[in-house]
Amino acid sequence: MTITASFHMVLPDTGTAPEWVHLLPAGAFRGRDGRGPYTVDAAAVARDSLQAGDKLPLDENHATDFALKTGQPSPARGWIVEMQARADGVWGRVEWTTDGGAMVSGHAYRGLSPVFTHEERGGRVLRILRASLTNAPNLDLTSLHTQQDERMTFQEQLRQALGLKADADDAAIVVAAGAARTAVAAHAQDLGRIAAAAGTGVAGTADGIVTALQAMTASGTNEAVALQTRIQQLETESRRRVAEAAIDAAMKAGKPIPATHREQCIARHMRDPEGTKEWLELMPSMHAGGLGGRSVAPAGNGAAGLDEGEMQLVAMMGIDAKAMLEMKTKIYGAAA
Repeated sequence: MTITASFHMVLPDTGTAPEWVHLLPAGAFRGRDGRGPYTVDAAAVARDSLQAGDKLPLDENHATDFALKTGQPSPARGWIVEMQARADGVWGRVEWTTDGGAMVSGHAYRGLSPVFTHEERGGRVLRILRASLTNAPNLDLTSLHTQQDERMTFQEQLRQALGLKADADDAAIVVAAGAARTAVAAHAQDLGRIAAAAGTGVAGTADGIVTALQAMTASGTNEAVALQTRIQQLETESRRRVAEAAIDAAMKAGKPIPATHREQCIARHMRDPEGTKEWLELMPSMHAGGLGGRSVAPAGNGAAGLDEGEMQLVAMMGIDAKAMLEMKTKIYGAAA
């Protein structure tokens, strides 16, 4: 389980808003109120906290965290656009807003409080979420327990358990959870069938199945060869069931997969389940608002070879029909 906390530090008094700010110390540290200890792998935290092109907000007095309860605005006073791991910890480069830069250079605030997540046991810091200007730098550590934080923590746990990316949305989580449930059921069913074929009974364990197969091989009987063939068939059937569940769940969640391409998508999932899962996660959901007011592009301009569903996808995503055709050819082969 991960916990969200904030750590307060004093900003350097240079008379101007600093371009780089010290976000977290390196190694182990503890708050003055006794909380901790926390440990920081600066390189890992800098890598996991900010992906290329991302920006983390820097607000006032943790407005982002408390706005859920108060209903007040939480404008950014700056954006953390880059992180570096240095000998003394994690540093962030800030692009200050006009108001934010003036607040710091005018000494309206003297402290900085980065908000981070850490493991409940061991206190290992996982990543920095955002930071805040503050005038309470003497409070070295303050935990935040808002409804929003708890929901984010639960989502992060789900993403990690399901093997999803950190920015996977709720629709992707639902799709992955459905596919995982089907896969577990299919695995249990297949294990029982293999156990029965190996003569260990329907409740046989994996070790029992292995022992039975080893005995068959040692005796030189033909049953081992036949069983191996059957196991391969069962594995193929199992991969297909998992693939069908994943593709059908994605289609149900609004992923723009034409029914005519269902079998091709299933075959692709059987060959490369991880790659197909990433591909499905990148697809937008048509349940999120349809074409968004965009009309289906007319035929021509490279649209030959796209069916009606694909033309709707072209309009929804705002991409060139020719580019869509090239992507289709790359995924499914030459267009008919």
